[in-house]
Amino acid sequence: MRPRVGFVLEQGLGHVAYGMALRHALADRSDLESVWLEVSFDERGFGRVPVLGQSYVLRGNLRARRAIAREHRQRPLDALFVHTSMIGVLSADYVARIPTLLSIDATPLNYDELAVWYGHKLGNAAVERAKLFAHRSVFRRARHVTTWSEWAKGSLVRDYGVAPGSITVIPPGTTLAAFPEPGSRGARRPGPVRFLFVGGDFVRKGGDVLLDVFRNYLRGSSELHLVTGADVPAGDGVFVYRGVKPLSPELLRLYAEADVFVLPTRADCLAVVLGEAMASCLPIVTTSVGAHAEAVEDGESGFVIAADDAAALRDRLQRLAEDPDLRSRLGRRSRQIGEARFDMNKNANRIADILVDLGRDRSLARAS
Repeated sequence: MRPRVGFVLEQGLGHVAYGMALRHALADRSDLESVWLEVSFDERGFGRVPVLGQSYVLRGNLRARRAIAREHRQRPLDALFVHTSMIGVLSADYVARIPTLLSIDATPLNYDELAVWYGHKLGNAAVERAKLFAHRSVFRRARHVTTWSEWAKGSLVRDYGVAPGSITVIPPGTTLAAFPEPGSRGARRPGPVRFLFVGGDFVRKGGDVLLDVFRNYLRGSSELHLVTGADVPAGDGVFVYRGVKPLSPELLRLYAEADVFVLPTRADCLAVVLGEAMASCLPIVTTSVGAHAEAVEDGESGFVIAADDAAALRDRLQRLAEDPDLRSRLGRRSRQIGEARFDMNKNANRIADILVDLGRDRSLARAS
């Protein structure tokens, strides 16, 4: 009997695209029954409730717990996939009772390093100790943990006491088949070099730095295409696209028409859009925040610079704008890394293999 697996997915920031790609990749998997439980953070049903109405984290945790409880009550779950730990803290008892694969892009302490850019304020010492204790508890109760990066794995081992052997690094992936085939980029339409930026949180993602560099040094010789929700004025080679959905035809077209992907972010764990840029055979210019230096090989698949280093950003963009052979070489290597490490089909099936192993005994017990 195939195990019944609850996929509890955080619906915030880049995790929306990650969940969509994961669900698509596992659609034909026949050796498990997937139950998709998407957890939003909006205030519906909580707006007038004291504390909860203002707490993003508590709303997500309560919704996750209710979803798990409802599904497990209707028909027992044999395994859980919880992404991320932020929505799993109040479900630690379920994590202990149901074999659970906990998935994270970063630990809470990783996030604390970037807190200011996420609008996250650290609590007093007592609050932070309680938070550390709660997350240590849920991490240790999980049967296995997957992290998107070695950066996050290191924090799990160092800060939360998780055994290295119970952690598997599986980067976020993208659906490679949705993007241009390698070699097709040579057929791009003529015109100025096109730089592409994709980031809803324009300032956190360094869009303002990119815009200044472009307008001061690259305007007239190239184009800047910005996919963002920010109110950014277009014109003089700047094109702005608002309301573009993850993996939508419009977004895929922009990737296909771009020459260079630029994400000079000030704070990220491991941006899902990097995998999309790799799938599109694009050289990538990004910063050394979070795990980005693990994903982009400096000088080989793109360039990794310090956050807020406008001079370095200008230098790398000008080099790429002036050298099509460099763009081509870095773009080929970018796609190679995407195929090796950021292929969602491969990575999702690695996750599913772990979940099938975790849920097998319980599903067999139910069958007997």
